[in-house]
Amino acid sequence: MTEVFNNVNTALVIDTETDQGRDPRPIQVATINVATGFEWMKYFNSGRTISPIVIKVHGITDDDVAGLERFNLAEFELPEYLIGHNVRFDWRVIGSPSAKLICTVRLARVAFPEWRAYGQSRCIEQLLGREEASLMTIAAHDALGDARMCHLLYQACCERLGIAPTDFAAAHAIANKANPVSKMPFGKHKGTPIKDVPISYVKWMLGNIHNMQPSLYSALKKRIEAEKIKNVE
Repeated sequence: MTEVFNNVNTALVIDTETDQGRDPRPIQVATINVATGFEWMKYFNSGRTISPIVIKVHGITDDDVAGLERFNLAEFELPEYLIGHNVRFDWRVIGSPSAKLICTVRLARVAFPEWRAYGQSRCIEQLLGREEASLMTIAAHDALGDARMCHLLYQACCERLGIAPTDFAAAHAIANKANPVSKMPFGKHKGTPIKDVPISYVKWMLGNIHNMQPSLYSALKKRIEAEKIKNVE
């Protein structure tokens, strides 16, 4: 990245586009510095063929990234906080760095409980109205376009919650107070209390599903921790 900053009390909005659905690697990464508004975006070659299925989503082809370098987390200027819509997905895609995560899905659920849906495009539509939102959502599934939508949503959430957009500690605390789900929302164990789902299936989900909702991720991690305590006892 070309911008240099002290990582203490800094935050980047981040979004990625990937090469495949399973074990995804980044082929486009975009960030926005919340404090300065500085935007950064770059394409990468993952070293693998891009899946035709995901090409239909973001439109990035093998020819688009031919000859480009692979993403290297060691060369990524890390902030203290990463902000994103289902940010844990992008965090894992770039290599699970040591940054605190602020998820705008969670933040929006607290800030705008009256909304009916919390997908990013729907959030922008509910925030701006359908006509104005269409000018932004047309850029969905482009990393920089999605990062800009996420940045706008983050700012709106902070305004509704009465906190400064640069009060990252407060935003982080609010976003991470969301209660984890109590029952499996999908799959062969749909409707089963998380505490009763086989631990082998819980571990499989954590290792293979990279875009799950933060509330489900938290519930599954708590189940793993409870199992460890149980085995020690």
